[in-house]
Order: sequence, then C-alpha cells, then structure tokens
Amino acid sequence: MEKQFEPSKLDIKIFDEKNSRPFADTSLAEKEIYELRDDTMRTPLEKADVFEQLLQTENACELWIVPVTESTSSFTQSLSEEKTSALFGMLSSFRDKVQRDRTFLVLGPDCSGSMKGKVEELGYTILPCEPDELKSVTVDY
Repeated sequence: MEKQFEPSKLDIKIFDEKNSRPFADTSLAEKEIYELRDDTMRTPLEKADVFEQLLQTENACELWIVPVTESTSSFTQSLSEEKTSALFGMLSSFRDKVQRDRTFLVLGPDCSGSMKGKVEELGYTILPCEPDELKSVTVDY
C-alpha cells in the first residue's frame, strides 16, 4: 500500500554548498534555534516513521539540514544515549572523523511554542543553540 503525503507546513532546507556557513549568512533575529538529534537505537524504518510524524505538524517552522565533518570523539561525547555513545566509541577507535547531518529546528514568529514539546514527544533530543556558536557551523562533507 502506497502512502499519500499531504504537503507539510514544515519547510525543510538542505545546505549543500561546501564551506558555506548557513547561520552566518542569515539574520537570526526573532528566531529560536534548536538542534534535533535522534540518539535512540531506532531502526532506519522507525526513524523514517517518526520523521514522517514530524512532517505532519501544523506549525510553519523550518528544519535546516547541514552536513558536517567533525572529530569522532567530540561527536561521541555529545551523545546522551549510553548505547549509542558506546557504539560510536568503538567507531572512534579506527576513524578519527565522522560525517553526519546536523538537523536544526528554526522557530520563527509564525511557529507555535508547542513544536518543541511535539519534537520531544517523538523521542528527539532537542538542544538549544546560541547564535554565536551557530555562526561557526560550516558545510563539510
């Protein structure tokens, strides 16, 4: 059975211009920005199902996806889920860099504050971001 998708009010922006700095090139006034992480041990199908639920939001928010390369050890230290951290700890023993997509929830004036609660209900870890820290986020893959 094929699923029919309604257009989402969640605007997804993917930044793929190498070495660009999406947050440095954009005005962040009147915006709250949170990094979304799925530190759970969900399967890819479970993650896709949860992401689909996220897309069904009634809020007009933005989701920014930024590919980055960083040291495996710094990524591992930032994980909150113990099993996930252990898994990446093993990875760091033979890879010193990891490529991943960082996902940011950008809440503007048109987005309801209840969006943060919805995201947490779906099992995502939501981390507040400081504008100064965001300016250094660089597209690297």
